[in-house]
Amino acid sequence: GNLVMAALLRGVRSGLPGARVSARFLTSDGYLHKTTIPTLHFQNSLFKLPIPKLQTTLQRYLASAEPLVTAEEFAATKAAVAAFETGAGPQLDQELRQKNKQQYSSYISEPWFDMYLADRRPLPINTNPCMVFLDDASKPDQATRTASMIVAAVRYFRTWTDGHLSPEIFHTNPRKSKTPRYEKVINMVPNKLATLASVFYGAYPLDMSQYDRLFKTTRIPGETKDTLKSYDKSQSRHIVIQRGSDFYTLPVMTADYKEIPAGQILSAIQAILSTPKSSGPALGLLTTMDRTAWAHARTKLVADPVNAASLEALDSALFAISLEDTTPHGLIEESRFYLHGDARSRWFDKSFQLVVAKSGRTAINFEHAWGDGVAVLRFFNESFEDARAQAPATPEPPANPPTLLKWNLAPETVATIENAGKAIDAFAASVKCRILQSDIVDTNVIRQHQIGQDGFLQMAFQLGHHRLTGRNGSTYESASTAGFKHGRTETIRSATMKSDAFCKAFAANKPGPERLALMKAAIANHATLSKEGLMGKGWDRHLFALRKIAEAQGALPSIYTDKAYSTLSNIVLSTSTLSSPALDGGGFGPVGADCIGIGYGIKDYGAQFTLMSYRNDLDDFMEALHSALRDMRSTLDKYNNKA
Repeated sequence: GNLVMAALLRGVRSGLPGARVSARFLTSDGYLHKTTIPTLHFQNSLFKLPIPKLQTTLQRYLASAEPLVTAEEFAATKAAVAAFETGAGPQLDQELRQKNKQQYSSYISEPWFDMYLADRRPLPINTNPCMVFLDDASKPDQATRTASMIVAAVRYFRTWTDGHLSPEIFHTNPRKSKTPRYEKVINMVPNKLATLASVFYGAYPLDMSQYDRLFKTTRIPGETKDTLKSYDKSQSRHIVIQRGSDFYTLPVMTADYKEIPAGQILSAIQAILSTPKSSGPALGLLTTMDRTAWAHARTKLVADPVNAASLEALDSALFAISLEDTTPHGLIEESRFYLHGDARSRWFDKSFQLVVAKSGRTAINFEHAWGDGVAVLRFFNESFEDARAQAPATPEPPANPPTLLKWNLAPETVATIENAGKAIDAFAASVKCRILQSDIVDTNVIRQHQIGQDGFLQMAFQLGHHRLTGRNGSTYESASTAGFKHGRTETIRSATMKSDAFCKAFAANKPGPERLALMKAAIANHATLSKEGLMGKGWDRHLFALRKIAEAQGALPSIYTDKAYSTLSNIVLSTSTLSSPALDGGGFGPVGADCIGIGYGIKDYGAQFTLMSYRNDLDDFMEALHSALRDMRSTLDKYNNKA
């Protein structure tokens, strides 16, 4: 497993896998491309996610705990860790390894699905993120843009489901691996050895198990735990289009799974947009509720066969679309609009929904239990490229026009919907959003100074938080473990003793060369932690899996009830970055009352930070982050002789 190495996954962590077909040459039979290596060629030879040694995990845990607690608390933590290492730990660890031996999967896959699905909190803001597409100048109106995005999504689905999508591969040496020779060799190698052979070329195949749930899937609310339901493609030749409180089904593939022409799709969209909206209750609000409450409401809803049939059409749809009647203005309004909007024309349970503003500007809002950024981003990039390459469609009469779904809503359900509307309005209003755009740092500055890009930005978050509060904050950065069979994510813990020393040096205004040295050490350390995370060498997932086993046995060791564990679990800075040529914004909500969610990206002209929080000091944090960036940049310019 440890062959998944250093060079690996810088790109995956930033969300950009290397296997990318950039030219859009649609095949004559309507596929985005036809791969020479079978789509799932590597799936049965991927390395298993390694379980770190218990002792190593505990050392990593202590290293993350130390900067966040007092000396006295840290002494208690060390005692709890020592007790765990000689007490319950080895037996729990043995049990985890035993179970892991018996499955060709990752040890984190099942408990991670369970964690998402058992979460009772509403999906919007808490769980579902959004990603905004760049505009398409050739399709400036809502109907044309929507039609092109639908056609592109259907092509992506057909390319995937018919086995023509190229495997997801991270190329560390494209000159060696993006070659006919590589493809020829890989195709000759038996499936069981395919990953090993590919790694020899510096090409790291990624897990594609999540792709199955990108389409024709929904999250069904349950009493204590939700379920993910996927349909057979024979039941999913249609999509559902939501406009206000109206839901329409629209066939997008023929009986033999060929795409329905863009002109027919365009006419259907135009017909929906020109139909007056009904004033009925906004059923989509049910998907904004506490999951148990929604499960109860759903049980009552499906008791009527008309509702049951309409819900089935929604659940089995290939994906969902929301046609909005307004266009947000400004970056803050836009972030909120695509993340939650007024929630009345959304269906948050679908694996994904494309949200199209009146202007045609489009975003994807996706449910998070089924998958992570890597699977969504591949679809995001390829569907955007195809949609942009399409000539704007000319309307033609649809063979199958859209059909309005019918509902029989009991007074009790209408009241539930009304209350859900009040609740989501209050909830959304409690979240503050700020956007910082800065040209203090850009990719050129990073390159010129030869420092780690992500490390620089993460240390700016640390310094900003330190300036605001005078202490370190528990920080979460996601690292994709898609380099392993059924990998999900590992946590990069950005707050370390090295970041602590760097923050304190700036706080005390130590001499420039000393500030620079400590800043560079903290950034270099972050790069090490990131690489370890991508290789499954963090502590979070291992301790999480052990805790799940302990909970099932009914005895929780003191390591889990200790102050450091609760401090580390209460995330104060939740951070995530994606880079993509098709991406033009996005965001996600804070994960708790004390949390600031930071979605960030950097280009050659500057950096952007989307901040979301329930806290009242968000403006102060933004100011502190801005000053941190400024001071770090000036320290580099003055004292770093690499430039």
